[in-house]
Order: sequence, then structure tokens, then C-alpha cells
Amino acid sequence: MRLTHVLLLATIAMATVIPREATPDLYAPGTMWRTDVFPALRQGPPIAGLGPFTLIGAWELHSRQQQFGNFSALGLRADGSMVALSDRSAVLFLSRPDRPGPWHARSKVVRVPLASPDLNWGDGESLIILPHSDNLLMIDEGTPEIFEFTPKLRIVGKRVIPALSEWSPNQGPEASALLADGRTVMLQEGYTSLFTRTDHGGFIFKGLPRTGESPRRFRLVMPPGYRPTELARLGDGRLLLLGRKFTLGGFRSLIALVDPATIRPGATVTPRVLAHITDPRVRDNYEGMTVTREPDGASAVWLISDSNDMVWLQRTLLLKLRFAPDRL
Repeated sequence: MRLTHVLLLATIAMATVIPREATPDLYAPGTMWRTDVFPALRQGPPIAGLGPFTLIGAWELHSRQQQFGNFSALGLRADGSMVALSDRSAVLFLSRPDRPGPWHARSKVVRVPLASPDLNWGDGESLIILPHSDNLLMIDEGTPEIFEFTPKLRIVGKRVIPALSEWSPNQGPEASALLADGRTVMLQEGYTSLFTRTDHGGFIFKGLPRTGESPRRFRLVMPPGYRPTELARLGDGRLLLLGRKFTLGGFRSLIALVDPATIRPGATVTPRVLAHITDPRVRDNYEGMTVTREPDGASAVWLISDSNDMVWLQRTLLLKLRFAPDRL
């Protein structure tokens, strides 16, 4: 038997006994950095279409690692730092680049023991950071299994939601949020039928999803061609919805507002569009979003883009847009 074959078999054997949780750091120190692109944007004409939002920060994230990028979700931890989830189930912890002091970023890939080899956990698209614990609820396409991790990425729970198998493995639960009243909402990236480019499915759970729970359903109506990619809750309980579509001229994104009171079983929910991101200097495939509070009482919405393994065409951009919640 050739040495390479022996080593391969040994590696496979080890993989069967090693717990499939967090691997060592994906990005070694010094292999990830940021570039502040906001000064260059300020030298050009104002970015139009942002409505009540004002762009006050923009950074491009870089790494020498081939696995870098593909971020599909963004969340905020209790200490103010951020977590981004990639569709390779890499979890990126990063400090806010708008704060003074050194910028920190580290990443790990998580692996899980699936109930069936036919499932495809590893396409992370949605993330809920649980209050009081900072535990991470990671929601992937291609599986009904939802895993809960501690902040150190140790598995502490699993929820199996059979209804998630109704959605396409490639266009499944793209956006989710924990509402102020305790309900959990999930949105389908794909269209509800072949004959619509506006309608998307939505699930409502009474609380955090529980194994075997059958969610109540509603319908989300987006502008034609747009797909929901992220939900973020405001301090008053309302939701910001991030959407994007692909055109021959590149990606287009929008930010819309949703009243959670309209999210009811059997309801049709139509978000109110607040802003469009179409300027070629900043447009990209934005899939992650979170909201922070500014020291003066205003708020900021943060967006992160998914580079789709196309680093020669797309970037990993992190945008900060300031807004006044009472003016939305």
C-alpha cells in the first residue's frame, strides 16, 4: 500500500473518533486585515438611494487564506463585538473597526455530528445570538438540524425541525430573528413557486425552535427579484430586513422595515422599503446585518457582504450606516 494511501486511511480513522466541534483557528495571526475605504468614498459624490441612512464607515476585509469570505450572517455579542457566519460554517469573531484601539479578528470552522450522511450541514446562512448567554444558534441550508454553540464553539444542543426540509437545500432558511415577544421567525430565500419572483415562505415559532415543532406559516412579499437575506431587530422591536437581487449589472440591495405585529399565521407581510444600495462603489452581495446603538442615542446598521468564492469580482465589505430609529 502506498504511503499516501496509508496516511489517508489513518486520517479517515481519526476523523471517526475525534469530536466534530471547533477546529483550530482558521486564520493564523497576521493573515487577516482590513482596509478603510471610507476616506476614498468621501472624496467622490454622495452615495444616493440610502434614504434615512447615512454611510459613516466602510471597510474591506482581506485574508491570505483561500477559505476566507462567504459571510452570510452577522450578529452582535453582549460586549459589543461581532460574529459573522460563512456558508462554509466558519465563524468569524471580530471587534468593531469603528472603535479605538487594535482591531482583532479570529475565525474557526465548526463541524457537527449529523444524524444522517444524506444531510448537508455546512452551508451556514443564518445566525441567532441568544440573550443572556451569547450562545450561537446556527441555521444551515440542507438540513433540518439546528445546532447551538457556546461562545467558545462547543456544541450544547440540537434542534430538529422537519419543516425546514420543505425548503430547497440551496435556498432555504436565509434570514431569522428572535422577536421581542419571544417568537422566532425564519424566512425562505427561494420563491414559494415557479410562477412568482416576489413571494417567499416564512415560519413562526412560539419561542426558540423546539425539536419536532411544526411552525405556523406566513407569506413574505418582496419587490420583484429580491430575496430576503437577513433580519435585525431594532430597540423598539421592529425589524429591519435586508434583501438583494442579482442583475446583469451586478448585485442590488435594499433595506426595508417590518412591523412584527403583521407577522401572524396566514398573513401576507409586505415590508416597507427604506433604502437601496446601487452605487457601484459600495454595492455587493450583502447577506449579513446587525444593529448597534451609538453613544449619542442614534443607531447604526452594519452590513457584511458574501464574496461567493469570487474574490476577483466581489469583495468582503463591512458597511456602517447611521440612522435615527424614530424617523423610520
